[in-house]
Amino acid sequence: MSATPRPGLRRSAPRAPALALAALLAGAASPCGAATYYVRQTTGDDTHDGLTPATAWKHVGMLSTAMQAGDTAFVGPGLYREEIEVRHDGTAQQRITFIADTTGQHTGDPPGIVMLTGAEPVDEGLFVPQGPPGVYGAPFPVFQVWGLTEMDGPQFRYLRVNITEEFLVEKMAPLDIVAKLPSSFYYDEATRTLTFHTSDGRPPTEHEIELIRRGNGVVVRGFHHVAVLGFTFRHMQDAGVNFFIGSGDGIVADNTAWGCRQGVRIYGASNVLVYGNMLFRNENSGAYFAAKSVNGLAIRNVSYENVKGLRWSSESAGGLALDNDVFDNRERGISLENVTGAVLRGNRLVGNAVSQLQVIESAFTSENNCFAAGRGQLVADFTPFGPLDRYATLAEYQRARAQDLDARDGNCGTLPATVDVHRLQAAAAAYPGPVEVPVESWDAWARRWLARVRGR
Repeated sequence: MSATPRPGLRRSAPRAPALALAALLAGAASPCGAATYYVRQTTGDDTHDGLTPATAWKHVGMLSTAMQAGDTAFVGPGLYREEIEVRHDGTAQQRITFIADTTGQHTGDPPGIVMLTGAEPVDEGLFVPQGPPGVYGAPFPVFQVWGLTEMDGPQFRYLRVNITEEFLVEKMAPLDIVAKLPSSFYYDEATRTLTFHTSDGRPPTEHEIELIRRGNGVVVRGFHHVAVLGFTFRHMQDAGVNFFIGSGDGIVADNTAWGCRQGVRIYGASNVLVYGNMLFRNENSGAYFAAKSVNGLAIRNVSYENVKGLRWSSESAGGLALDNDVFDNRERGISLENVTGAVLRGNRLVGNAVSQLQVIESAFTSENNCFAAGRGQLVADFTPFGPLDRYATLAEYQRARAQDLDARDGNCGTLPATVDVHRLQAAAAAYPGPVEVPVESWDAWARRWLARVRGR
């Protein structure tokens, strides 16, 4: 949708301020006694000390144990099939800071994308037909498969059948659900067998498939004062960045995340700023503040084609959604579910499939937003309380709830451009530098194991 933005609603430009924030934190890096670490896909070596660009590490996993209060890491461009697990606390004066050096100015590398993925390529020829058209599978004991995606498509993740209505309500057998639903899968942990239904019924060999095996890009469990800036995350089981129970005082800025369960997950954590991120095509939400999270702030993010764009739930408190662009999500734009003290200001909620705003048993205030509901879409719904709590127009919502009395109905301005995932993946995969190939990859091991099972 394209129009002139009204006064009080800015035309969204979230990325530059977040880059400025990264520069500010980088400039404040390395207080007395702190270290600066470098990771370079191009020339790194894990036997080095990681303390200079010339002695950089090769793998981001090296940062998990190394990073302590006040430390800064600069990660050079490239594709990393790894996870960073924060294992130490920062402090308010000495934050732990991870910076994707996309310009190469710190690591000395050519500019490029710094991508972490939770997925692995697979030999599509491993999988054989399993009866119903479009359904394929094979024993797969190499690792527990958390999901899969067709890299040649829009890179949504396949639907896990045990979260579907067919499984939870109708009590259908998992394999029957796979047969019913394209782009769905089931991994049987007991037999370590993967079964899936391709998006279009064509054989897996006609697609480029990757399997999801890692939980997060950066995960913080119980630690504080951590900043994650400028990374690209894709296809993690949980989230690109995950602040988990007991953690907090974090910054997640200027990152891109898709194909995860949530782009950013704040779960039982406090005082986390989610700023200037691109969050899209995630299975659940672009950003999710849950499990009694406190003071979760979502500012100037772009969130589209998720199930829900931005979501607060389960007794979370003090959430703030400010100046976000939330559009074309598959259910709701912003969702408040059993939360208190939520504040919504200056957001643009456009074309979200069911409703632009969902409220369930929540205390909130909402002003100065712009709503643009398409045909058959609601401006707001307060489900599950009945048809009278569903508002097709802004005027109906205003009269019934006395919220957004100064909001705009339509004419929300030009929305941000969406991300070309194929361009990002191609750039990351082709980035200059040697490709590390183990003596026997897990993929080769899987083929060898399957041949033995089949008696060849």
